[in-house]
Amino acid sequence: MPDIEMLHLTVTDAPADDLAPALTDLSPEQVVALLRDGKTVANARVKRLKFRGAVAYPVRFKNCTLVHCEFDGATFQDEVSFAACLLDRAVCQHGTVFEKALDLSHSVLNKPTFARMTVKGQFLAAYAEFRGKVAVVDCTFEQRASFWEAKFSTWIDIKGCVFHGEADFRSAHVEQGFVLSHSTFHGDFLFRGAHVEKKFQADGSRFEKALDLSKAKLHDFVYLETIEQGPAQTFAFLNALAKRIRVRPEQVEGRLSSERAGKFDDAMQEYGLLKKCYQELHRFDHEDWAFYRFKVAQRKSQPVTWAKPWTVWRTLADYLFLDVGCGYGTNPARAVRMALVIILGFAILYGARVEMFYTEKLPFPDADPDAKTFLANRVMIGLTTSVSVFTSGMGGIREIAQGWMNVPVMIESIMGTLLFGLFIVAFSRKVIR
Repeated sequence: MPDIEMLHLTVTDAPADDLAPALTDLSPEQVVALLRDGKTVANARVKRLKFRGAVAYPVRFKNCTLVHCEFDGATFQDEVSFAACLLDRAVCQHGTVFEKALDLSHSVLNKPTFARMTVKGQFLAAYAEFRGKVAVVDCTFEQRASFWEAKFSTWIDIKGCVFHGEADFRSAHVEQGFVLSHSTFHGDFLFRGAHVEKKFQADGSRFEKALDLSKAKLHDFVYLETIEQGPAQTFAFLNALAKRIRVRPEQVEGRLSSERAGKFDDAMQEYGLLKKCYQELHRFDHEDWAFYRFKVAQRKSQPVTWAKPWTVWRTLADYLFLDVGCGYGTNPARAVRMALVIILGFAILYGARVEMFYTEKLPFPDADPDAKTFLANRVMIGLTTSVSVFTSGMGGIREIAQGWMNVPVMIESIMGTLLFGLFIVAFSRKVIR
């Protein structure tokens, strides 16, 4: 075993190029002594290093191997860093607190356990590799937690944890499954570009801000139906590769980040993805909802300007007939409601100008003094004329009105013909499905 003077040759603040590549076996006592002197432990192998109580000095390791390292109720008042290290079966438990940052970047952690840990600074695990099942239980991260391009060789289970800052799992690679259980995310949860071979599950977890799955490659089921949503929570699915996202329409309604930002081209793609997922899951009513939202986003993405007035009229017609009229073929009940509104609206117009219609027989012929303009006759003539015009088309309404009253008659006739067609399409689609 080298003496303490020789250790200073391998444990220095010198640049990485000056550090010896061979690992030196150090005892826990020697490591603690060097750390107290403000040294960075580099190129060393340490077994059963334990930290308890208050640790006032910085803890910095570089290119080291630590076997059975234990953080047992310790309070680290300065930074803690393990750069490019191997931590074998490290255990952090019993209320360990990191007052400043905890840095595990570029390190390898074999079967680590994190329980009842609090990190008040940033938690950095970018490019880290986790081997064996990873359990993070009842931990608190008060600032940003970064797992950028981290690699998990098996399952990762995050249970009962609280993330006050951003939880960044962008480009993470999970070779098994990713499970979030009853955890709370006050900041954005970023899973953009991540890769998960098996299920992604977030049962009982609460998200206050963005849940971003954009560009993620999710090869199995994605369970989002039981998550809790804060008032400002949003979703992002742009360019994600997924076929089995289980999320209810009422969870997504009004919460798509792209739609809130007015990026309707992106929203159109995301609703298209949800439509395919619902189709894969045989949830046809949900698929209809996703298709309807897809068409709404498509309409809103079209440029509209009074410099080209036809774009305004085209968008208005699209909204009135296809959206309000039948929900873009997904809701035949809308066509029925629209028909009733049109019939009643024109009936009021016809009843108000009943003297401009040719009437051979009055519904109430004995009314006095003027039978045709009597209120009951106005109502009945207006309704029967409107229903006849709406259902018969132009072929059955010739010579029933005088003067300009023929204009609304023609308009109602055309609207009735179009709406009948939309109703047949929407109803047939429902029956066939």
